[in-house]
Amino acid sequence: MDFNFADQEAVLAMASYEGQQESSQGKGIYSMVVRWALLVGTFLLPIFFLPWTTSVLELNKQLLLVGVAGVGMIAWLLSLVSSGRLSWRSGPFDKGVLAVLGATIVATVFSLSRFNSLFGIPSDLASSLVSVLAMSIIYFLVVNTVEDQGKELFGVLGTSLTLALVYGLLQIFGVHVVRFSFALSHAFNTVGSVDGLGIVAAISLPLLGSSETKGWMRYVNMVGMVAAMAVLVILNWWVLWAVAIAGMVGTIAFGSLHHERFAISRFLFPMTVIVVGVFLIVVNFNIAAVKNNLPLEVAPSFSLSGHVAKSVLKESFVTGYGPETFSMAFDKFGANQLANSTLSSAKFFDATSAAFNAVIQGGLLMVLALLVFAWALFQAIMFHIRNKRTVGPGAQVMWATLVAVGTAFFFYPFNLTMVFLMYMALAGVTLALWGHSRRVFNVEDNVALSLASSLGFIGGLIMVLVGAYFGVSTYLADANYARALAETDINKAATDLVSSVNWNGQSDAYYRAASQVAIGLLSQELNKKADKNDTQRPARIQNFMGSAINLAKTATDLAPRESLNWDNLGNVYQNLLGLVDGVDKLSETSYLKAADLRPGDASFYNKIGNLYLTKANLYQQLAQGNPTAQVTEQVNAALASAESNYKKAVDLSSNFGLAIYNLGVVYDQQGKLPEAIKQLEKIAPFNSDQPNLLFELGLLYYRNGDKDKAFATLQNVLVLQPDFANAHWYLSLIYEERNNIPSAIDELNKILSVDANKDNATVLAKLDQLKSGKKVIPPQKVIDQKPL
Repeated sequence: MDFNFADQEAVLAMASYEGQQESSQGKGIYSMVVRWALLVGTFLLPIFFLPWTTSVLELNKQLLLVGVAGVGMIAWLLSLVSSGRLSWRSGPFDKGVLAVLGATIVATVFSLSRFNSLFGIPSDLASSLVSVLAMSIIYFLVVNTVEDQGKELFGVLGTSLTLALVYGLLQIFGVHVVRFSFALSHAFNTVGSVDGLGIVAAISLPLLGSSETKGWMRYVNMVGMVAAMAVLVILNWWVLWAVAIAGMVGTIAFGSLHHERFAISRFLFPMTVIVVGVFLIVVNFNIAAVKNNLPLEVAPSFSLSGHVAKSVLKESFVTGYGPETFSMAFDKFGANQLANSTLSSAKFFDATSAAFNAVIQGGLLMVLALLVFAWALFQAIMFHIRNKRTVGPGAQVMWATLVAVGTAFFFYPFNLTMVFLMYMALAGVTLALWGHSRRVFNVEDNVALSLASSLGFIGGLIMVLVGAYFGVSTYLADANYARALAETDINKAATDLVSSVNWNGQSDAYYRAASQVAIGLLSQELNKKADKNDTQRPARIQNFMGSAINLAKTATDLAPRESLNWDNLGNVYQNLLGLVDGVDKLSETSYLKAADLRPGDASFYNKIGNLYLTKANLYQQLAQGNPTAQVTEQVNAALASAESNYKKAVDLSSNFGLAIYNLGVVYDQQGKLPEAIKQLEKIAPFNSDQPNLLFELGLLYYRNGDKDKAFATLQNVLVLQPDFANAHWYLSLIYEERNNIPSAIDELNKILSVDANKDNATVLAKLDQLKSGKKVIPPQKVIDQKPL
């Protein structure tokens, strides 16, 4: 067959054309995958939740973000490799996003808890490295793949926000569309807490109120706008209105750039929001019938958050404590500020604002990254002003949303939904200003780009696969953990916790829970009726004790700066009191370590007091009937240690009622009745609705010889609880002592009038005795009579 050069050129040209066509088709498929990944992810994120984990919102949203980022990045890299062309848009916010990502990576490396900084904790994931990385990838995918300046994508976002706001509003009014047990609450919604819903509503107003949206989405956004305003009016918190008003001011300011004259008609909606917000704040409008059904959200104050931030910077100036470690920072520097409040034992996982969280968790590096963002913001604003005639009117919507997000950043801690809105607003502004500018590089003609794209594809694929593996493992571990927490069968709970640890062996929370389950299994074993034929029982008991200790110790090894782990270890040792020698000192040491990590928390000293009070009671039980000098000495030493630690607890928190009561118990056992009475008298006025406390105080009065006070106090007990059998019993004995037999009989009849007591043999015998005229008190004493 003849074949000349011209024929060869024709064949090569045809092959080149077919290759380009296949490449174009491949790129089209991959671009479609990226587009749909972004659309689906954007639609789902504000409304996404699943019931299988301990955090039905955040953990599921993080997994969704990782999935969207992973699928989108792989598809984009495949598009790059198959087409041989790199299409890139750049804007000043790119540097800010990369700066925050870089600061997060460094802070994670030097974190006090690297695992928590990497993946976050189930209830708080927004600042974790995985979340920030996923958000950064999504930002660059949106900026570099969306072609219509984001109209379609932000239309989908508006629809999703509308659904989230309408659902949250229905929940507030008690209309529960989803019937999961956790969803049957006025406070539940798909974006976070009730106040979190208010923040999302305030941020969403510029987007939902935009006149740029057309078609059916316009009507959907109007519904969302009404729902957002309804949420803001119901909650009526100045922070929410500050965010909403900032967004409206942004709408007016950036909208004015496109018009020579200011026309009120164009800004009627934002001006209405501003007027309504200021008016409702001034008059302190309150819909009590609705708000009373909502829980009060408690957070550290601005001054307390600032104090924690300053203290952290003094200790770890460059990198802070690491992402998702605010609770550790607060334990060390903030807990002592709450010592005399009702929140003295509260544990906070977020500062009062995302800005404080950023400083505490990222240190100087994160501050510098935020300054890069501030500079980028200035550059973008100047670019918009210089090119205001060519920038589309849609830019004002994205700018206003970004202004609202930026305001919220300084007033409220961010969850994943809010961080997502922030990154989407950044991407939206970038698309609005630089959406028509694009640089295209021929990768095949540039050796450096070709090598970088190949290595980037390999590295990206590895990163996605590794991230997917660990993300799914973490998710499955938490799902098993959630099942264990809900399980009523302790053996099944133990099996689920083993699965949790197998899937994720880096979570200290799983080991804490597992150690408590081991203690439960030990208690179950000890309470069983002994079987002489069961030769394995001692081995099982030893195994449960060893497992409980080892699991609790592993938690402290994984997160040695977490006070909860040392508290748990102290509790495990305390539960072995009487079974293992020397555990009292080990328990005390563990509690003291927890107290060192969380100075100012009086509860740890109260627990040490409980430890030694329990030890004293154990020795007293051993000494029953045959007290020895050595046992008496041990009892007195234990009571002295209990007294000392209860006093420390009260010194730290003067209104710590439980410690004051326990100190009274110790004084009672030491025979110091006046001191015991003083302790109970301190707390009785604040516990006037507690008949048991008054009953104990009444008996102390009697034992101390204050018989009139005892009589009056026992009568007060019956005012609170008329059928309090033991109060009637001791009043009857006092009447008998006073030779008022009719009143004594009357008190006994009141006991028998209650169905549960009508056949009480002790009461019936006493009644027959009094009716027969036989009086035993005195010579017997009232205080020698046992309660019913």
